[in-house]
Amino acid sequence: MSIIKTKYPFFNLIQSEDQAELALSVLMEYGSERERRVLRPEAEGLQQDFMRCEGANTIVEAVNNLLAAYLEMNGEFSDELTIFLSKSLIEQKLAKAA
Repeated sequence: MSIIKTKYPFFNLIQSEDQAELALSVLMEYGSERERRVLRPEAEGLQQDFMRCEGANTIVEAVNNLLAAYLEMNGEFSDELTIFLSKSLIEQKLAKAA
């Protein structure tokens, strides 16, 4: 078991591939300068890995691990990133429910 899962057992924000893809898009465009500098290359790498593997590896777990690792190293997300990530995921759930 990874240290991230041990330390953040509650951290399971992303639950589907659609949510993971949406979260990666948000991570590449929003947040503080530091967040974009750190998270954008990681998010791009995850997208490329996922496309090459044709879904063999779970993008959901990879995105959750990326988010948890960032929190582990930095303590919290900026308000901008938190708002855009939350808002995007909520809007996606509402659209699917309709």
